Amino acid sequence: MKPNCGFWIVDFGLAPRCQRRSIHNAQSTIHNRVWLMAVLAMGLLVCACVADPTAGLKVNPADEFRAERARGELEPIILIPGSLGSRLFNVKTGEIAWGNFRAMISQLQDGLDLPIDGPRLADNTDDLRAYRVLDLVEVLNGEGGGEVRFYAEIIDFLTRTLGYRAAYGDRFFRGHNLFVFFYDWRRSNVEAAVQLAEMIATIRRDLGQPTMKFTLLAVSNGGLIGRYYLKYGGADVVSGKALNDPLPAGNAGAPDVERLICLGTPHGGTLDSLKILHEGYTPAALARHHPPLTIFSMPASFELLPLPGEKVFAGESGESVDFDLWDPETWIDRGLSVFSPSEKENLKRDLAGRYNDGQSRDRIFVDKMAQRERHLRLCLAHARRFLHAIEGVPAVPCSVICGANTPTLARVGALRSGADWDFTFEPRAAERANDPLTRAMYAAGDGVVTRRSALGLALPESNAALRRSGEVFRAAIESISYTPFRHRSMFEDEMLKLALGDVLTR
Repeated sequence: MKPNCGFWIVDFGLAPRCQRRSIHNAQSTIHNRVWLMAVLAMGLLVCACVADPTAGLKVNPADEFRAERARGELEPIILIPGSLGSRLFNVKTGEIAWGNFRAMISQLQDGLDLPIDGPRLADNTDDLRAYRVLDLVEVLNGEGGGEVRFYAEIIDFLTRTLGYRAAYGDRFFRGHNLFVFFYDWRRSNVEAAVQLAEMIATIRRDLGQPTMKFTLLAVSNGGLIGRYYLKYGGADVVSGKALNDPLPAGNAGAPDVERLICLGTPHGGTLDSLKILHEGYTPAALARHHPPLTIFSMPASFELLPLPGEKVFAGESGESVDFDLWDPETWIDRGLSVFSPSEKENLKRDLAGRYNDGQSRDRIFVDKMAQRERHLRLCLAHARRFLHAIEGVPAVPCSVICGANTPTLARVGALRSGADWDFTFEPRAAERANDPLTRAMYAAGDGVVTRRSALGLALPESNAALRRSGEVFRAAIESISYTPFRHRSMFEDEMLKLALGDVLTR
């Protein structure tokens, strides 16, 4: 009978000799099993760490669309850029006011401000003109030079991947089929549509094709220009008209257009426009700041505001605040944009540096504020008429490509501060994910345009008529593509290019 020593399997040399051999054999078996398990685990780890056979390979978009490119059946495209997407220069001095590195960081002899003292918006002109799409900007990069690519990225995709031949300027030749539009994005979109009509007439004349039809590839604000053109061609049905004046029947521009493709277009408006109207705009780090008065002078800024009837103001607990964004008194009484206490103080300081006489300063201050009020009423009335004019479903097939996974401003925080109001366009408490105001302010989008706006949908709190209008618009969209692009860097997104290539070759 074998003694029951009760020792652990680990051999400390204390077991009797007859049993130590048995213990040793058991140890060897266990060690072998442990070793086998370790080898298997190592094998699995090695398998997991083996280089992916496709590592280092890159799918070339040009190869992805090789078959479509070989067919050579390319529909003519007019690329309509969005706000800020065209270069501006001064016709008198030759100075570039927008579109290069120097213009971005330097004070200019003639800034981007438009006059605001004219009795009509069309009278508020200056010496700046658009002359080319903002394809790229040269910048300093370390000790040398570099460039930031804007529309050059999407133009290169269309030319290298799909085989288009791009044309810039105002002369066109046989073989051109990608026509790059540019316009003064400070001025009304109506003026841009008039220029688009002139461009289409010139293309047809130069190419000898009087019935040539185009696909409008519209970026951001460009989609609003495209919708206006479809309905009215190059006619101005907005300027000097009352909101409810009859609109022409028919779709004057539709016979010129095969289809409309919108990339990040704010069909329902964007609060980013209100933000820069209120706070001003700084295009990049170290760039010069464009104050609220500069943005306020631009009629196009008002045409990008959320649609009339949207409940865009939210209170302390995320509840709707019943301010009407399209009522001039909201801006004047609540202190939006150039009517804010800080902007009034800026005007007083500016006048104090120019005039020694206090009574003159006070009189000029009153006159300046009255001038701002007149301009505000003109811009809001004009923009509201413009948005009313483009209501309804596009008369040609419409495709929408939009970003949908970036927190995007959908409402503005309106908080009482003593006798004044504070308007907040940033998360009030980023560390508090459950802050009711922050949750009310943000929705899915591309960082500038919400998903709902890109589809023409109104906010859920909007009136029934506005909600129905949005549903009708969305139902009429031929195709919708969601991608992860961010609005101000959309052309860097490969998914956007793939979605666009798919739409264009469908």
